[in-house]
Amino acid sequence: MGDVVLEWTVPHVLSKQQQLIKAIVLSAAIVLLFDAIFFIALALIFVAALVLVYIFVIRNWKYEYEFEYVNGDMEVAKIIRKAKRKTVDRFQRKEIDYVKKGRIHEQGINILDYTSGLPNRDVYSMKVKNQMVYFEPIEEFLLEMKNYHKLR
Repeated sequence: MGDVVLEWTVPHVLSKQQQLIKAIVLSAAIVLLFDAIFFIALALIFVAALVLVYIFVIRNWKYEYEFEYVNGDMEVAKIIRKAKRKTVDRFQRKEIDYVKKGRIHEQGINILDYTSGLPNRDVYSMKVKNQMVYFEPIEEFLLEMKNYHKLR
């Protein structure tokens, strides 16, 4: 009866470096398409390489993070192209040391970034065991953490 169930998603935006790589690969594909008229054998090799780069790298850059919080257990999943769902992490409320606003950096702690990458977003840091998790929570999650004195 008193179950707490929260669910929210955070779409990931490509960084400037990823946008640059994507633009270079697309422009190289266009140039190779025109070169295929003159050098068919060489162009086929380059086109095949570009297709493989697109399939294995660029296509997988379109993803979002889904957060599920159920009665103290939090699960983070990565949804790729709105088709493939992969569970990335699981946390329990008793493992959470604190939740603070901003990106907190501590020595000797692994950092997990589950944010959208957009500027001017409210990013919170959550310390879980020997990890620092960056994420963009919803207001209900922050209220839940405040109830358990984990929000500082």
